Amino acid sequence: MNPIPSPIPVTVVAPPPEWWQILGALSPLAVLVAAIVAATVALLSLRQKARADNRSEWWRRAQWALDASLSRSRSQAEMGQKAIEILGHSELASKEELALLKVGTEDELLAAAKASEPRALTPSQRPALVSSEDRKVQIAAAKARVLLDQRLGEDTPGWIVALSAEKPE
Repeated sequence: MNPIPSPIPVTVVAPPPEWWQILGALSPLAVLVAAIVAATVALLSLRQKARADNRSEWWRRAQWALDASLSRSRSQAEMGQKAIEILGHSELASKEELALLKVGTEDELLAAAKASEPRALTPSQRPALVSSEDRKVQIAAAKARVLLDQRLGEDTPGWIVALSAEKPE
């Protein structure tokens, strides 16, 4: 009978890994980190571009609304005032842009003020009776002004608030 040999312990001593071996082992992680950084930058760029495009389109609409609000056509002027109010709701508008929209309501509100206080005017300055079309434009301008003042944190004169509450004929 042969005796069973006993195991021989073997110790392998390997040299420490070289720097390039360590770097090679970390390369998949580096690629993953680079991909995440690139994706994040791309996503942020797309968001910024989309916001810039939206603001540009908002401003194009605001220009149209301001032009329309000054139109001699009363229906177009009313539409312009209503568009100013709608644009005033947008979060894309800065404080300065809201203030510019507010300027678009000034002429109609000045006309409304003159029409509501004929005693303060000389006879030659007193307006003729305000047509229903003019009144619709003035009411739309008052509604836009109330909203814009609210968004800007400014007080709206009481007569403008009262005008905005009127129902057009």
